[in-house]
Amino acid sequence: MQSKPKKLKARFIWGTITVCAAVAFQPVQPAELATLFTTPQERQVINSNRYKSEESTQTRPTPVDEETQPIQLQVQEEVTQQYQISGITISKDGPHTVWINTLAYEDGDQLEDNSKIKVMVGDEIKVRITAPDGKQYYATSGDMLEVTYLAPVEN
Repeated sequence: MQSKPKKLKARFIWGTITVCAAVAFQPVQPAELATLFTTPQERQVINSNRYKSEESTQTRPTPVDEETQPIQLQVQEEVTQQYQISGITISKDGPHTVWINTLAYEDGDQLEDNSKIKVMVGDEIKVRITAPDGKQYYATSGDMLEVTYLAPVEN
């Protein structure tokens, strides 16, 4: 049998826990939840942006005076290059080499027209030429490759 002071102490502890639990788990209103972790300034920004439509948030370009800026049209012309792939050499220690129009180019080099060269090693060894406009052309040793792309013309 417990003594009276121990019983009173146990009742006091259980009573305190019950009161604390009741206070801690009081229902919170939805409006309080939405603004719980924001400052008044942050709430003002959130509330002002909440109901704006996408159209009203997009920035509209300011009209430009036609007299201040002349309109320049970029003129492009179709360019066609022919490349004779004379040979491809695969190297274990250094960069691969491709002979195009009797000139040697290493893997990753650029041609005169800024086309990029990449040697593709696999079942079949090929060279990929990427034209300045991004089009890709593939060929192997002995092929004649015709590359066509649009290039800007200087006025």
